[in-house]
Amino acid sequence: MTVGILLAYLCFLFIVAAVAERFGRRRLVARLRTLTYVMAVSVYCTAWTFYGSVGLAANRGLEFLTIYLGPALIALTWPTMLRKLVRVAKEQRITTISDFIGSRYGKSAALGTLVAVLVVVVMIPYIALQLKAVSVSFRMMIPGDSLLSGFDPTLLVAGTLALFGILFGARNLDFTRQQTGLMTAVAVESIVKLVAFLLVGGWVTWGLFGGFGDIFTAIAASPWSRLLTLDTPPAASYARWAAMLLISMMAVILLPRQFHVLVVQNPRERDVHTAAWAFPLYLLAINVFVLPIAFGGLLTFGDVASADSFILALPLRADAGLVAVTVFLGGFSAATAMIVVDSLALSKMISNDIVLPFLLRRRRLEEVYSASLASTRLGILVVVTLGFLWARIEAGPFLLVEMGLLSFIAVTQCAPAVLFGLYWRRGNRKGALAGISAGFALWFYTLIVPAVVKDGAVPISLLEAGPLGIGWLRPTALFSLEGLDSISHGVFWSLFVNVAAYLLVSIFTAQDADERSQAAAFVGLVEKAEPSPTPAILSVPEIERLLHLYVPAEDADAILGELLGGKTPRELSLPDLLDLRIRLERMLAASLGAAAARYIIEDRFTISKGEAQELVESFQTMQRSLGKSERLLASVVESVEDCIFTTDVEGRLITLNPAGRRLLGRDAAAGPLTRLDVLDEADRRRVGPAIKRAVANGRPWRGAVQGLTRARRRFPAHLAVSCVFDEKGQVLGTVGVLRDLTEQVATQQRLIQREKLASLGEMAAGVAHEIRNPLGGIKMATNLLSSSAMNDRRISQEMAQSITSGIAEIEAIIADLLDYARETRLDCQEYALGRILAPVVEACAADGRARGVRVVAHGLEDAVVASVDGQRLRQVFTNIMQNALEATERQRSGRVEVRLHQRATAGVVEIADNGVGIQPEHREKIFLPFYTTKPTGTGLGMAIVKKIMDLHGGEIEIDSAPGRGTTIRLIIPRSPLPAVAEVA
Repeated sequence: MTVGILLAYLCFLFIVAAVAERFGRRRLVARLRTLTYVMAVSVYCTAWTFYGSVGLAANRGLEFLTIYLGPALIALTWPTMLRKLVRVAKEQRITTISDFIGSRYGKSAALGTLVAVLVVVVMIPYIALQLKAVSVSFRMMIPGDSLLSGFDPTLLVAGTLALFGILFGARNLDFTRQQTGLMTAVAVESIVKLVAFLLVGGWVTWGLFGGFGDIFTAIAASPWSRLLTLDTPPAASYARWAAMLLISMMAVILLPRQFHVLVVQNPRERDVHTAAWAFPLYLLAINVFVLPIAFGGLLTFGDVASADSFILALPLRADAGLVAVTVFLGGFSAATAMIVVDSLALSKMISNDIVLPFLLRRRRLEEVYSASLASTRLGILVVVTLGFLWARIEAGPFLLVEMGLLSFIAVTQCAPAVLFGLYWRRGNRKGALAGISAGFALWFYTLIVPAVVKDGAVPISLLEAGPLGIGWLRPTALFSLEGLDSISHGVFWSLFVNVAAYLLVSIFTAQDADERSQAAAFVGLVEKAEPSPTPAILSVPEIERLLHLYVPAEDADAILGELLGGKTPRELSLPDLLDLRIRLERMLAASLGAAAARYIIEDRFTISKGEAQELVESFQTMQRSLGKSERLLASVVESVEDCIFTTDVEGRLITLNPAGRRLLGRDAAAGPLTRLDVLDEADRRRVGPAIKRAVANGRPWRGAVQGLTRARRRFPAHLAVSCVFDEKGQVLGTVGVLRDLTEQVATQQRLIQREKLASLGEMAAGVAHEIRNPLGGIKMATNLLSSSAMNDRRISQEMAQSITSGIAEIEAIIADLLDYARETRLDCQEYALGRILAPVVEACAADGRARGVRVVAHGLEDAVVASVDGQRLRQVFTNIMQNALEATERQRSGRVEVRLHQRATAGVVEIADNGVGIQPEHREKIFLPFYTTKPTGTGLGMAIVKKIMDLHGGEIEIDSAPGRGTTIRLIIPRSPLPAVAEVA
């Protein structure tokens, strides 16, 4: 029946793991994952807890509590210390404690191998202890007259657990992936052993005895009452308590199975907070009935020789078969969970830190992945087999009873390298090698040697007289330190020498570049990790080949895509390739370990070390040059007189140069400002939306604005806003330049005023000149009329007519002057241009016949319609045609030709003559007021023409050459905007 129960339980574990592996990865909710993680951490409670705690309590009283108080106390620090450990392990893709130490100290293969060998050696007896517990409990369950009384299931159990570890833990090399099936099975076994212990404890306390009071009253009245005291034999001394508290605090994190469950298989960093309070509660629950069961066994059997088996012997003695089966399954689950996880973690150490360095030294790189996977799986079988052989060969009671503590102390030798490595940057590879080597040597000398002597394998004289008779070198009183038990003595010397060697060697030796880089990455200092002086730079094809060599084929392409991040190989710059190398190395480290990954990457150099050094020096030169350029640019920005500011995408001011602070009376750090705060209220409404649209579209914006200071003073300014983009073309923010135009505008106004005064002077001179001639004629005629000699009536009439003509000429000059100078408004209506032009042509044709000039018109009947001021436009046509007549009247066969036609959206009036033409030096001046080449006239005619055409939004084109005539084209828009013009 017992064999059937055992086989059924093993099948149950396989089913739980298979179902969790199949469905749990996708369907396991966050809270269930956290519960699984917390319960899996309880793999700390092994068969030693289930059986050994009762035996230890029966022999040494309250000392058993130290194994659980230590973990409960250090769990209080997990939200800080363990969380940092988890974060570093995830970033560096660390899978074992040896991998952690090797990676921290410059990815040292030698250091990783040393730790792996030592940890594997000390954990084999601990695994043997679990198998021994299974064997002993099975024999107790089988009656002496049964056919199976000689059957030992240990080999069957060991083989089955090895197969379980291979199927659910070593499917691939990347142990950083969530091993859902394994973790779920371990969590279920934690529940089974807890329920079993509580059940048997309750049965003993209230089934066999009358409760806690009954048991403790009976013990207090018995010879074993001293078990309830401290520091009184056989109870532990205070020194032993302190030593056991310390080693248990370290072991709960550094034991291979604990590191694998707590750190490597941590699903989320925040789950550490839950484990920090839930794990101590689990320890409390599983230890509530340890003393009642131990004391119940003492009261029942009266002997401590077989105290480890009290928990199973009590229900067997009382014929409580169901309770006995429950106890057997609880102890079996405690042992199997530890064996599976420990063998898995140790096999990873063997593969990554022992087998792989051997392969890499032989340059068998193409076989690394297959060999590593095979060695990991074979390592599980080797570890379990060695544990089985140790359990079968070892018959001495001491080693099996004390091996749990000895394993704890051995693993604690890794604590200085781990803890100092997390918080002290100066710790180096040589210090870690010295400390761990010295610590393990003292552990062996002060603890293993006395154990071997007591087991009879070595003469006892070694303990009594010391090696070669040197008394102060006795293993149990090293350097004459006496008064301590063997455990306290061994813990003190091994850790003291370990820490001293680590600190002294680290202080007096220097780190290399790799160690400094890893120290910064692990300690987490503010400064960036220092890169190796000659980093391996790999091309994308080399990276792809490496992935297919060292990663399963089905994962290689996905990993390559993740590494490239959506970029094509041609888009990768040299810094991208350097970053790619670092991330590839970490991905390989998850499967092969940090040291092996570093060796493989460094083996694939595409450039020599000299070239790499030159490249690094080139980068440093570029960096210095960029820094110099950056400082120069900053100096320019600081010294320029314009206001320069930067904003984020939302327009919030980030920086403001000194000139801007002086101009605006503001500081970018004084409060939440935006780029619109530098403008007055009207311009915020006017240009604000346009600037926002331009920035949203990634376009610049510039224009004239009114600035606003903090003192509410307004000033004319020019604002230019440009966008700043990242490498993907996304807008990061803007840079703005606000130029104060106050002085420029004042200067411009002074120039305008000066030009106005000059124009007025020129106009006054022109007017005076034009009026002086008729005034002279009027004056002369007036003098003649007033003369006493003037009696001729006919002459008097001629003088009167001369005066009238002069006055009329002056009135015409004044009319032209007023027409040019006053504000002119157009009265636009829809007109056919032919209707406006025809009367002018007829009048000029009559005038031309008198002058001997022929006037010809074409296209006046065409329906060319425009919105114009007819009276003003008729004045334009008249002025130009009069000029044409005057230019051709002295020519033979003088001819003036007028054409009206349409060009796109404008009407064109073309007036051509074959007169004298216009000299080139006069062409640019004919539109200036009072400028004329004729002996008579005010010089305002063409100026008025230009003014009226400008009001219509039209253009004037002139083609002329001396002696060949002149052609003037008036281009009139069909729908001009109403306009008002002022003469400056």
